[in-house]
Amino acid sequence: MFYDLKGEANMSPNVGMLYSTVKENSQRLQLITDGMSQEEVDYKGPNNKFNSTAQLIRHIMYVDLNWVYRIKGQSLPDYLVEQYGPMIDVNNRLPVVKGESLSKLISEH
Repeated sequence: MFYDLKGEANMSPNVGMLYSTVKENSQRLQLITDGMSQEEVDYKGPNNKFNSTAQLIRHIMYVDLNWVYRIKGQSLPDYLVEQYGPMIDVNNRLPVVKGESLSKLISEH
C-alpha cells in the first residue's frame, strides 16, 4: 500500500489530504484487523479493564464522521449521533460495543 495523502482530482489540496487520511486509515484498519475472531474483536483485556477492538473501531469511525461534517461546515446530524455515538459515555469512557461483527464495524467505517 502506498500512502501519498492525495485526494481525488476534483478536490482542493487540503480537502484531498484530509479525505486521503480517512481513506488510507480505513484501508490500514482493514489490513490490521483482517481475520480477527469475534472473541478478539470483543476482548477487553485482563479483568475487562481496557477498550475492545470493537470500541476502538467505533470510536475511530465516529471521529472520522465528525471530521467529514466539520470539513463540510456542518454539524453532525442528530440521527448519526444516535446511530453511532456518543464520542464518550457518561463515565468519560468509550461506549460499550459488544457482539457487532468486524465486517459490520468496518463497513460502517
